[in-house]
Amino acid sequence: MAVIAIRGRAKTTGLTGRPGLRAKTIGVARRVVAFAAAAVMVGAVGAALVQLVVQLLGFPAPVAVTGITVMAAALLNSLRGHLRINGR
Repeated sequence: MAVIAIRGRAKTTGLTGRPGLRAKTIGVARRVVAFAAAAVMVGAVGAALVQLVVQLLGFPAPVAVTGITVMAAALLNSLRGHLRINGR
């Protein structure tokens, strides 16, 4: 069964009952998987960059790890905001 709600000029439809819950669950699961995959990729790239920075530029490992951690946090925060905006 579908429900139609009209607010102003915007018309939205939504599923009620079990199909609606299932659709929401699938949407949440897809966002979780996308975010987890992105986190793994950022972590892998970060680990490679730490190794590269330590070997090529001669930075001490703690400085390189701190820099890459800050970069990864910024990238994941940006991705989280992007997924939150486009996920709705």
